[in-house]
Amino acid sequence: MKAAEKSPVLVGIRHHSPAGAHYIRELLRETKPDCLLIEAPADFAELIPALTDPALKPPFAVMAYTVEAPVRSVLYPFAVYSPEFQAMLAARELGIEIAFCDLPSPYMIGLQLAAEKYYERQSEEEREAARKEASALGDTESFWERYLEQSENLSAYLERSRIFGEGAREAAPGERIEQAWNGLREAYMRRIIAEKQAAGIAADKIVVLTGAFHSAALYEGECLDDAALKALPQYEVKKTLMPYSYQRLSRRTGYSAGNKVPAYYELLWAALRTGQPESHAARYLSTLAGHIRERGGMVSSAEVLEANLLAQSLASLREGRYPTHDELQDAAVTCMGHGSFGEIAEGLALTDIGTKIGEVPRSGLLTSIQQDFADQCADLKLSFGLVAEKLRLDLRENRRAKSEKSAFLQLRRSFFLQRLRLLGIGFAVWQDSRQQDASWEENWVLSRTPEAEMQLAEAVLKGDTIAHAVSFDLQEKLTAAEQIAEITELLESAFLCGMPELLQAAVSRLDSASIDQISIEEIARTAKTLSRMLQFGDVRQSDVSVLRPILERLLLRASLTLTDACFCDDEAAGHLAKSIEDIQSIFSVEKGLPSEKWEHAVRELSRRDDLNAKLSGLATAIRLDSGDLSEEELSREISRRMSIGLRAELGALWFEGLSLRNHYALIVRRVVWESLSRYLDEIPEESWKRAMVFLRRSFALYSASEKDMVAENLGEIWGLEKEQLSEVLNAELSKEESQALASFDFDDF
Repeated sequence: MKAAEKSPVLVGIRHHSPAGAHYIRELLRETKPDCLLIEAPADFAELIPALTDPALKPPFAVMAYTVEAPVRSVLYPFAVYSPEFQAMLAARELGIEIAFCDLPSPYMIGLQLAAEKYYERQSEEEREAARKEASALGDTESFWERYLEQSENLSAYLERSRIFGEGAREAAPGERIEQAWNGLREAYMRRIIAEKQAAGIAADKIVVLTGAFHSAALYEGECLDDAALKALPQYEVKKTLMPYSYQRLSRRTGYSAGNKVPAYYELLWAALRTGQPESHAARYLSTLAGHIRERGGMVSSAEVLEANLLAQSLASLREGRYPTHDELQDAAVTCMGHGSFGEIAEGLALTDIGTKIGEVPRSGLLTSIQQDFADQCADLKLSFGLVAEKLRLDLRENRRAKSEKSAFLQLRRSFFLQRLRLLGIGFAVWQDSRQQDASWEENWVLSRTPEAEMQLAEAVLKGDTIAHAVSFDLQEKLTAAEQIAEITELLESAFLCGMPELLQAAVSRLDSASIDQISIEEIARTAKTLSRMLQFGDVRQSDVSVLRPILERLLLRASLTLTDACFCDDEAAGHLAKSIEDIQSIFSVEKGLPSEKWEHAVRELSRRDDLNAKLSGLATAIRLDSGDLSEEELSREISRRMSIGLRAELGALWFEGLSLRNHYALIVRRVVWESLSRYLDEIPEESWKRAMVFLRRSFALYSASEKDMVAENLGEIWGLEKEQLSEVLNAELSKEESQALASFDFDDF
């Protein structure tokens, strides 16, 4: 197609440009063309009624995605000031035919994958050269805002966008895949323009709205013929319309025309629509001041006025019609932030980017996963309103229900909500941050938010239904997981989601991972999760019997490696003590586990003098609780451990370990307090302070009522009043004493 006396009207834009949106509306009103062609995949034409629905609230996005795994997608976001969106609205108002003229999305995705393979084959040197070449083009954001957004009228805008596009093409790197990509797209655009002319529409009655980079290429060049089109890679796709947010628009847009400050540009768009574009400066600074004040900052009206004057002065110095975003920000930092960006950083983020989220009508296009969500909500009698509501679930079978489906309604709800949670779809928030003690009860907070709607729409990239998406997500994570803790967490997720096939896959992965060398801490965490699942498998109607052999194997490994792990310093002992307690509790809860080797390991730890004294004390306490230690043995052990022949801190550290569990079992045994009294009597003066540090730390673990009982025991032994001793034991440490205790350094002695 060659430029002729009568040619299509080519309008170059930036994909999120208030001025572009403003002037395309003006051009359509003035010229009243027969056809408007917009740079977007041609197969999106079926979405035009939805895209011009008055109930649609931007920002929103059109997403095309492949129907077969691995799922790939292309995303086209729109803001209220996107020229394409405003052009469609204006064309609908004026009765102008609307069509899209870019390569259909099946080919777009095919070319996207081809480009990825091309870049994978590039050497690091080639990638670095490409990065340097791209950076040499500079930042066009400031340039576009200064010269295009501040165009005086339609004629000035069209001329400047033409010059900008031609300059961008000249500066673009040559002999790269982008050139081939753009060449194919532009050839297809020329094809659509030619088809419209062949259908009887006069060339000058066609308006073509494209990125400024492409518009200059559409006058001349060949059209993409059927043979060339058929040769391109393509994939079967589906399409959906989804809510979008300014937060996401500022980070990723699905194509290169980014937008750093979407909320700011909406302010500029609003000012343009009033016919007073310069008023956006005052709007911006007053909005910023409001955000700063809401967060406790101090900004006076005088400072806002000063910032406005400074911004106007900066614009005049640079021959601008009104301030750009950079000038407004500089003025705000100087006058409202008192020279500190950090002082107003949060307010700037809200003013520049904002928290706006769009809305898509429920009657709009639904992906298969959105339809599945709606169907399951109806089946489970779940509703998600705009106001958050609490939901309590009793997972036990309702024996009064008339059908099995009704009997397990609450459990099926739990499975559904847990699946949403796993996929990161925020319709439901689980009130338990972690299931500390798995039970028959769950508490949720349900609400419907645009952000959750976005997350649901995007989840179609993982599967056609929620169950398929969960399966894909878990399988992918299982494949990538290397640490046993990650695998265990995924195993529990499969359990909570009620997906037995995934549970089996996670079990197999955990089984193979547990062969590798793992620490006592990892064993304890994993074993605790497995034990929890075994306890409540019946409640969740899950067969978790396959977990028991793994649990037994892990506990056997813990038994065989316990003593070696207890060659450690006091800091490590603190973490290890919790793991020992957790493993011991598993043996207490899970009856029938082979516990002989664990009991032997605990007995050896209790008796050994060359291991960490605190952990040996804990092992002694475990033996005392389980009835494996007689009164006489306890007396001998205390006398041996708390002997003046040993370093004072070792005895006190051992007593701290002994005090880590079941204080009552110690309180009722007089021999403990008699031995402690004797120890205190015999400590040499030079060791007194050492021992007191650890003993004070030990008694910090006791409750006030327990300290009262200890005071009663010691009072009887020492012939003192219980109240006096209780007052001393329950006295709070001063701040200085607490700091001294925390940072005590034995090297001082």
